[in-house]
Amino acid sequence: MRTITVLACAALLAATCASAQTTWQLVWSDEFNGPAGAAPDTSKWNYDLGGGGWGNAELENYTNSTNNAFQDGNGNLVIRAIKDGSGNYTSARLQSGASLASTQTADNKWQYGLIEARIKLPFGHGVWPAFWMLGEDINPITMPWPQCGEIDIMENFGVYTNGITVDDTSINNGTAHGPGYSGGNGIGAPYTLPLGYTVYDDFHVYALQWSQDSLQWYVDGALYHTVTPSSIPTGDQWVFNAPFFILLNLAIGGPGTFLGTPDASVPFPQDLIFDYVRVYQAVPATADTPVITPGRVVNAASYLGAVAPGALAVLYGSNLSDAVYQDVSDSSGNFVKTLHGVTVTVDNRPAPLVYVSPGQINFQMPWETTPGTAVNVQVMRDGVASNMEAITVASVSSPSFFLEDFTNGIAWITGDGCVVTECSPQANGVYQLWVNGLGPKNAAEQDGVPVAYNGSLSDLEVPGGNASCTLTVGGIAATIDYCGAAPYEIIDQVNFTYPAGVTSTTSYVPATFTINGVTAHFRLPAPGK
Repeated sequence: MRTITVLACAALLAATCASAQTTWQLVWSDEFNGPAGAAPDTSKWNYDLGGGGWGNAELENYTNSTNNAFQDGNGNLVIRAIKDGSGNYTSARLQSGASLASTQTADNKWQYGLIEARIKLPFGHGVWPAFWMLGEDINPITMPWPQCGEIDIMENFGVYTNGITVDDTSINNGTAHGPGYSGGNGIGAPYTLPLGYTVYDDFHVYALQWSQDSLQWYVDGALYHTVTPSSIPTGDQWVFNAPFFILLNLAIGGPGTFLGTPDASVPFPQDLIFDYVRVYQAVPATADTPVITPGRVVNAASYLGAVAPGALAVLYGSNLSDAVYQDVSDSSGNFVKTLHGVTVTVDNRPAPLVYVSPGQINFQMPWETTPGTAVNVQVMRDGVASNMEAITVASVSSPSFFLEDFTNGIAWITGDGCVVTECSPQANGVYQLWVNGLGPKNAAEQDGVPVAYNGSLSDLEVPGGNASCTLTVGGIAATIDYCGAAPYEIIDQVNFTYPAGVTSTTSYVPATFTINGVTAHFRLPAPGK
């Protein structure tokens, strides 16, 4: 008979509180909720068209064809780079402002604010995606580049050789360009995604916080680069106090670029996928107003953005409560929906609370949540409403794994003799993984109510049972003997046999888990380590 271990998982549900953030009001966005195959909204985007290298010896020819830029019907914009049978490349470059655009149907520009996008990148040698901004007054005669100013919010260089081979698998590059500090001399910094995440396995939020005397770059809420007037080389000019517009493009490097030309290892087409692009501007708020930080409602296990009904989520902000509250259950052991005047609503439906503090709230997405690309989350504190934050909610499941090692992104693995400590797994040993967001089970689950084991595991399993779940460890398939709800918890559980033959030169090995066509990437301890 199969057995499962019950984990006292309070440690899995709490995380370090974020510091207070600026209050922001959404002033413009594109959520890309058009029908499948539709062109980008022409009231929001212009096209830059043609080839010629674009000042960088690039190979692509930019078009306005829906083959190269289209909405996918699932709330995303896809910019697609295509290679034809003759080795020619087409792609798309969109921009929000009318200055010098090939098509001029939109004129959207801003001076200061928080500019962010949630993006899943393509990746490969010579593949060059970017989310960036240019000064609106750019003109080849009166205000040439870089006098107009350029801000690269997201730029990935793939794998390139520039004296040494560099692999940007997990790297974002943020850079400011101006007169005297442009191109290879731009004032930039790289950011390496933590926990073994890559730029192409999942969406990440890339953001710029911009004020009169500061440019600050963020990835998934982490500040990694700041440029101020004092950063500018002596005698050069700060050019970031004028309106800028946004650009989205997928370029292809050529032999004259440091990226080089894509080789035979790079498959085409390559897709750059945007969930949304949003612009916020600072607004005053009263002292008693709770604030959700834009882009910071995320999965409570992986801390990325995908969540599903029934899964745990975490939101970060400021002034969310008056104190830290970790005991958030009632006398029956169920999680409450209001605590000391604090409530989280998901499309106006109160959510069970798991952890509450001034800078962070962990909560469960109500099972009744209707999946979609613009599900509204809001905090109420003593009758005062926060800003509304729109998030994407997956249709069925969004599996992610609770971590024991936050440096290397190693999932919590337990077993006999190591129930509350990290196991040192052995080949053919049976272990448990603790999961968020497996989705519906055979028996209906209730919001905030830990599921009980009543003598049969079948009610707690996902539909289809173990056959619905697949796990690989170090590229080797693992046998799963339970996949479902964790008894007496509101998280999920996977029991598996650690496969023989797994080897690693590090303390961890890569792992993947798939359910309902959705794959999670994470790491497990290497055998015997």
